[in-house]
Amino acid sequence: MRRLFRVGRVVVAFGLFAAALGVLAAQPPRIDDPNKIVISPKKPGTPGGLPDLPNKSDFIVIRPGGKGPIYPTPTGTQPTQPPSTGSQPTLVSNNGLAVPAPGSPKLDADVVFDYWFAASVDGQRIGYVQWGAKRAKKNNQELLVGVKYQNFTVSRFGQVVSQWGEESNVETPEGAVLVNGMRQGIGKDQALVLSGVVEGKMLKVTGDGAAKGASNTPWPEGVVGCVREPALFKEKKGMKAGESFGYPAYIGVVNRVVKMTVTFEGEDTLALWAKEPARKLLRYTTKMEPVGQFKLPPATTWVDAETFEPLKMEFDFPGFGGKVCFLRTTKDAATVAVARPLELFNAQSIRLDREIVGIHAGRSVVYKVTAAKDDDPASLFPADDRQQVKNLDAKAKTFELHVTASRGPVRVANPLPAPGKEFTESNYFINWDDDGVKKHAAGALKLLPATATDWDKAVAVEKWVKANMRAFEFSQAMATADNVAKTLSGDCTEYAMLSAAMCRAVGVPSRTVLGLVYAPARDGKPYLAYHMWFEVFAEGQWLPLDATLGRGGVGPGHLKIADHSWFEEKTFAPLLPVLRVLSAKPAVTVGKVE
Repeated sequence: MRRLFRVGRVVVAFGLFAAALGVLAAQPPRIDDPNKIVISPKKPGTPGGLPDLPNKSDFIVIRPGGKGPIYPTPTGTQPTQPPSTGSQPTLVSNNGLAVPAPGSPKLDADVVFDYWFAASVDGQRIGYVQWGAKRAKKNNQELLVGVKYQNFTVSRFGQVVSQWGEESNVETPEGAVLVNGMRQGIGKDQALVLSGVVEGKMLKVTGDGAAKGASNTPWPEGVVGCVREPALFKEKKGMKAGESFGYPAYIGVVNRVVKMTVTFEGEDTLALWAKEPARKLLRYTTKMEPVGQFKLPPATTWVDAETFEPLKMEFDFPGFGGKVCFLRTTKDAATVAVARPLELFNAQSIRLDREIVGIHAGRSVVYKVTAAKDDDPASLFPADDRQQVKNLDAKAKTFELHVTASRGPVRVANPLPAPGKEFTESNYFINWDDDGVKKHAAGALKLLPATATDWDKAVAVEKWVKANMRAFEFSQAMATADNVAKTLSGDCTEYAMLSAAMCRAVGVPSRTVLGLVYAPARDGKPYLAYHMWFEVFAEGQWLPLDATLGRGGVGPGHLKIADHSWFEEKTFAPLLPVLRVLSAKPAVTVGKVE
């Protein structure tokens, strides 16, 4: 879930977290192999869709059933749906979108600023950003309220969905942040809502509904909010090329304060809008400090040399498949409806060099990985009982990832100790203490004998979710388990969250797994697509299951990136490892297959 370098920082945080959420992926493949994952982006009988498929239990057929764009309905005054009037702007190669210059805004006396940006990826419109601030008064105290709202309209397997997020601040006229707010759409009619009040050196965070009890976060001096931040350019005027300044900023979607570093690169003379003369601009580069091993790509910002207002920002992001551009314009131009949504799957998959027939029933595969854009490629994929990184060439940034199948408990010499409460307790996302989740869990186990083991229970849950979930739409980002229990629909993230919650409801420790899954394509060259499944603890070991397939385990077509308990987690921080792999742009080829 602002001004351009903040737009780059926070809009990336909102939009890119949403873009990275679990995508079970493949273009429509041939259907001669019953072990394949099949995804149909259109209903049978429509152009490009699949014919009716055999009724085999080891198929997963995803057929989006929505009609037209889906827009969120967040509360408040921010727009939730682009206006239906207006035509799609002409695309241009150098500036992304051909939109009019912002002009002189007509603001009422209480408005400090009101900026609108058209958002595009390599010239293809994806939505808009609004960022503004207004004066307010409470108990005779002068205050400033700032809001940044982002709405991206994209496509997931042919279904058009809207990804939205909002951040807000209440600040003093001197720039001290008093209150923070964040809302992020995560599911059908569901949003993650956090707010925080600054008390000394701590941000006291509260959540809405199930998010109550969100973790507080340290609050250093000088944190810059969304009202003051655009003024930093003017405050730092007179910088020489190569000079930098830094400041702490709060990232709501991960509930952390991080340091931003802004470097003045020099002056440019550019024409940002059609039929507008070139103007003198100041160019800055902004970098965010890494969060763990993940760091957002640097952003380039152009500000007006006279007013110091931000006008344009660009950054590369593999999650959207190209260069993202935010270009300042009018409200009407920014909110024109997206006519040709960006297809996320095209940007969120890794093409393999050859097909592996029957991979999900196979024993092992050696993948050869090149990750030239990552500083520590050997740590992109964790080592565990079923996958190992071998033959690392640190200079070439290549390695082999050896992945084996796991289909239930095996005898181990040194069983792991019982996992902690974080893998058994109910939490915001895996909230099993819910009547719907517990009812489904009881139904999944009703035919098991009293002597059933934890593994037996977990497999029964996997089969029940496989049989009862409707994998037909992708409008949800990552809904909580109780929400999924009501809708029984979604994609791999909803399958995994519900499965993990149902396992905990019957006493089986669980966690979700983010990674890549093998999925074939019509031309014979398959993909590795971003995916989510779950693991359970049974007989002294962590064991994987995937309710989208329901096979009682996983084969070597599942490549693990990270796992998480979601304990005390009310943000999307657990998705950072996936964004790191996306940003690394790894190339993968198939080696030895067994």
